Amino acid sequence: MASEIKTISIIGSGNVAHHLGKAFANHVTIVSVHSRNVETGSKLAEELDGYFAEEIESILPADLYLVCVSDDEVNTVISQLPEDASIAYSSGSVSMRDIDKKKNLGVIYPLQTFSKEREIDLFQVPFFIEATSEVFGQQLFDLSWLLSRKVVFANSEMRRNLHLAAVMVNNFVNHIDFLAMKFLKSKSLEMDFLNPLIKETALKLQSLSPEAAQTGPAIRHDSKTIANHIEMLDGDTKEIYTLLTESIQKHHQK
Repeated sequence: MASEIKTISIIGSGNVAHHLGKAFANHVTIVSVHSRNVETGSKLAEELDGYFAEEIESILPADLYLVCVSDDEVNTVISQLPEDASIAYSSGSVSMRDIDKKKNLGVIYPLQTFSKEREIDLFQVPFFIEATSEVFGQQLFDLSWLLSRKVVFANSEMRRNLHLAAVMVNNFVNHIDFLAMKFLKSKSLEMDFLNPLIKETALKLQSLSPEAAQTGPAIRHDSKTIANHIEMLDGDTKEIYTLLTESIQKHHQK
């Protein structure tokens, strides 16, 4: 049986570091936090009763160094950590093949959108685990099991595929919501009117496939409505509307 991870040092102070740090602090000791952002890093360290390390070299030793930074910074940060350290990073898209080799290297990837202003129930959030060894992988699995009952071993390719799909269903959809809000504001209308629709759109996918759930003027081929909508829009919003309409129609003609 793999030994337990009882202490963690966190690198990063963004949304993921905030949520994972607070969740893990209920089960293990967060000994230190390091962040280039002194304000958010020191605040997170205080909330987790840990030491704030202004320099990465002053991070306190721990059973696990948990790296929660942007994808472009993952390898840079890991390369500065001790050679014999046990390290896990939280990225969905960064392959372990692209990381400088360490003795114990792994991934804890929670597939969820995180904002500091929102509380998240992690118990149902999928956590994807990868590691350089079976023993370390089991340690990361057991640690993640403290937070979620959906913990899965996944290689880098599986993780990257999931991350790409997650960007489409979350980040892209959220941006379309923003474009809709911007349009409504230009017409002196409130986004609140759309909230029941946004909620039902998400809930419907719990019982129907996206294909079966598709409705709207594109699938009905309401050409006059579509033409009117396109005329009402401009810039990127017009291009996105046109592209998505064409994609829906193309698929549902099959």
